[in-house]
Amino acid sequence: MMNINCSEKCLYENEGTCTLNRVIISSGNISSGCPYFRDKQKPQLENSDSNIK
Repeated sequence: MMNINCSEKCLYENEGTCTLNRVIISSGNISSGCPYFRDKQKPQLENSDSNIK
């Protein structure tokens, strides 16, 4: 298991660690430095990864 540190306010961050355990479609947001960044503050739809256009 790989431990990836994360200090972003990301949906996948938990106690300073990235909890994303599978590859998903890139968020397209390169400014965060992480291709999988999802803002914790925005409402998330169920199965949001499959709803990305």
